[in-house]
Amino acid sequence: MSDPRLLSSDELLQSVADDVKEMRVRENSAMRKIAELERRGAAAEFGYKKLSQVLRDAVRWDIHVAQQWVANSGLLSSEITPTGSELAPELPLAAEAAAEGELSIAHVAEIAKAMKKLPAEHEATVVEYARQFDPKTVRKLGARLAYSLNQDDPEPAEPQPERLVNQHHSRWRKDGVLEIRALLDKVTGAAYEAALSPLAKPRPDTGEGPDQRDRSEREGEAFAELVNLMVRADQLPEHGGEPVTLTLTMSYDDLAAKTGQALLDNGERIPADQVRQLACNAGVIPLILGGQS
Repeated sequence: MSDPRLLSSDELLQSVADDVKEMRVRENSAMRKIAELERRGAAAEFGYKKLSQVLRDAVRWDIHVAQQWVANSGLLSSEITPTGSELAPELPLAAEAAAEGELSIAHVAEIAKAMKKLPAEHEATVVEYARQFDPKTVRKLGARLAYSLNQDDPEPAEPQPERLVNQHHSRWRKDGVLEIRALLDKVTGAAYEAALSPLAKPRPDTGEGPDQRDRSEREGEAFAELVNLMVRADQLPEHGGEPVTLTLTMSYDDLAAKTGQALLDNGERIPADQVRQLACNAGVIPLILGGQS
């Protein structure tokens, strides 16, 4: 092995990339062996109920990590049936890329999640995402692909409103504190985040140095401030009654045709009928973006 101090930065970076690729090849080898252990029911041989428990103790993995390895090994490894025939892996293209060292186990996990919502013929597209991007980006691109495929059908003349999922639960604790838990739909959740965000920013000058509050404390106080603003609604500015400003990005063609989807500023997507519902009770400031945004 060459002394890293003697390599140029380009050579060092390439060496790191080569090492990681080799590690991924070894990961794939380990997954195939794990798949074989699972196929032959080796957990019982070692006195365990599940193979993930064996791996937890043998290689000192967290149990959740061990479970993920076992699950992914089944996706990428062929299975030998009792008759001697070989079954193809659930994700053949991902298995091939993983064997080449192009994908990490994290990539494999995101591909598997994405393909649960996609037809098998789209595996090549998702695997190509994984060859180019990090696992988190693969998750987003896979979700975007699934959403776009579900939006191809013409929008009904009278679209059915999305089922409401807004829920609110509260209880007074013995220490005199009200504990609140809520579930909000995409649009309401985005509006809530938009209202809370400016109030929850760290204070530039507290008079006693930098703002030492953590995020939960800042957002908790911001929520309290929102409640106080609503209680004093008659003291709000003249235009305070308008809905909180949300940013929605949508192609002009989809907007004109009243189909497709819009992207909220928190990354969530909503169909065109919800965009129109929002526009009914909001001030609209249109911005025209070019092909390069």
